[in-house]
Formats: sequence, structure tokens, C-alpha cells
Amino acid sequence: MRVLKHFLLCWFCLASMAFGQSVAHKELYDALHLEEIADILRREGIEDGLKTGEVYLGQSYDVTSFEKAVQSIYSGDAMEAFLLDGLVDALPDQTAKDLSGFFAQGLGAEVALLETSARSAISYEEVEVSAISAAKEAEKGDRERYLMLRENLTELELVEMNMTGAFSAQYAFLSELAELEEMRLTHDDILALLLESEGEMRQEILDWLMGFSYMAYKPLNDDDLTTYLGFLRSSDGKVLNAALFDIFNELSVQTSSALARAIVSFRKARDL
Repeated sequence: MRVLKHFLLCWFCLASMAFGQSVAHKELYDALHLEEIADILRREGIEDGLKTGEVYLGQSYDVTSFEKAVQSIYSGDAMEAFLLDGLVDALPDQTAKDLSGFFAQGLGAEVALLETSARSAISYEEVEVSAISAAKEAEKGDRERYLMLRENLTELELVEMNMTGAFSAQYAFLSELAELEEMRLTHDDILALLLESEGEMRQEILDWLMGFSYMAYKPLNDDDLTTYLGFLRSSDGKVLNAALFDIFNELSVQTSSALARAIVSFRKARDL
């Protein structure tokens, strides 16, 4: 938070407000277990980044240096700071207080822990496959709950939001990669590539979201699940969802761009 100091008294009042705001947002950050989420994203990012490097760099490159570059892109401290700063920028102080109050106790705290545990588990391929399979089976075997969760995805436009995020990150990556002489891609070329895979990507996102939701909320009884889904559709719930989407989307775009720039740099060095 930046505060302009024109007068000592004015500065003191504004600085006190900023401090209170940072506390409210830090409490929300903690209640949502975003430090653990950042650690999951860091682990996934490094793993995917190294695999992507192998695809575009082949065998003849400085693997150790590239690993260090990828680890720097997915710096845990930087990612945690980005998430917290994003909350501060996106949410007014009172909204952050209200949200942290919900997620710090009772049903909110239980759900926040369930979501974090599920997000950690589903980052492993075998768990993801199992979760998606269970959700598909639930479409017939546990249809009432399946429809509740499916309706929630539709109401919050989660598939569309995730499609936007995925397209943005891929566009950022390919735009940077187009700096390579042998990978020249125009804006229209990139859009064509993305649109070509749109249907498949949409289905994958829907499957993942349903698998995650069905697994995460399975311990909740129907009344608690109904209450929580109602909160998500409230004004505060929608504000939080939009804020988190914007934050994670921007983080994904930045890391995707940085990864592509690193690949371009190492590929040019390799080809010298």
C-alpha cells in the first residue's frame, strides 16, 4: 500500500487504515490457505516447466541452468506475495473482513480446508483420473449431488472463466515463443491454434472442475453443501471468486510468458 504523506496527521490516519486493511487481507489469505495453494502451484509449475523445456530444447542444453531459471520463475516467496497483494488490490477492507470471518470458522473453515486438501491431492495424475471418474459415475449414481455441483459451475460461469484463463496463458506463452525464427507465429496463427483445441479444452476443464468439486465436497452433508453453494452465489462469494480468478489468471499469464522467454533464451544459446 502506498500512502502519500502531505501532512503528518493525514499520513497517520491513512497509514493506520492501510495497516488495518493489510491485516484483514492477511487473515483472509490465511483462512483460504493460499500459502499452501501457492506451494502446490509452485510444485506443479516447476514440474510442467521442466517438461516443457525438454519438448522445446531437446537434449543439447544446459539442464542445470534451465532448472534454476524455472525455479526462479516459480519462486514461492514471489508467488505468495503476488497472491496477497492481489487480494489487497481487489477487495475492499470490509469485504476482506467479512470473507475472512466466514472462512475462519465453522462451515467456511471446514470447506476451505477441504478445498485445499482436494487441490493438493488432485495435482497427482492418478488422483485426478480417479476423481474425474467418480464424478462421471455420480451423474447416474449420485445424481442429485451431481446436479447441484453442475448447476453451481453454470451459475458461477466457472468453465468459461477457466477457459479464458487457459487461453490467456497459452496465448502469452506462444506469443513469446514466436520470437524464435523457426517458430514464427502471427496473432492470427496463435488464435487459430487455440480455437482448434477449444472443444477439447472445454471438456477437460469441465471434467476437472466436476472431479475436483465432487471430491472436495464429498464429506459435506446436503444441507451444508447447499449452504456453502448459496454463499458462493451471494454477492460476497461472487466478488471473491472473481478476485481469485483475476489473481490466478494474471499469475498464470506472467509465469507462462516468463517460461517461454527462458526457453527462447536457452534455445538461442544452444544454437550459437
